[in-house]
Amino acid sequence: MAAFVALPALAGCDTTAVDRDRVNAAVAPTFANLYVLQQQLRGRKVAAATLKARADCARGTGPNASTRGAGDDWTCTLSWFNAGPAVTATANYQLHVKPDGCYTADGDGPSDLNGTPTLTASDGATVTNPLWRFDGCFDIS
Repeated sequence: MAAFVALPALAGCDTTAVDRDRVNAAVAPTFANLYVLQQQLRGRKVAAATLKARADCARGTGPNASTRGAGDDWTCTLSWFNAGPAVTATANYQLHVKPDGCYTADGDGPSDLNGTPTLTASDGATVTNPLWRFDGCFDIS
């Protein structure tokens, strides 16, 4: 009986609606907003719009990497303009993407950006690093 009840609940979660374009479009602005927060904690002023953050995400690696479906094998490289239009910075994340369009991004480096769970704020306090691990969701309809 429990399997019968669970089946209709899963019917609305179309894993094929999870695709590269939706993941990229969700991760980039979330990263940009959290980057702004992280820089504020460090005493720096940055605007999300000036970063022009971009995500390049796929499932797996290599020429046969998939561009759709839920799973814990998504990888993303985020790029943004850090100090002007000629200076691009990058960061890497592992993503676990669920069929409902929600995800968890876990930072892989560089270590001073997203490699540690805490950072030292401008006032000397140890605070949670907002870029170490973050969650988000996107529309799959």
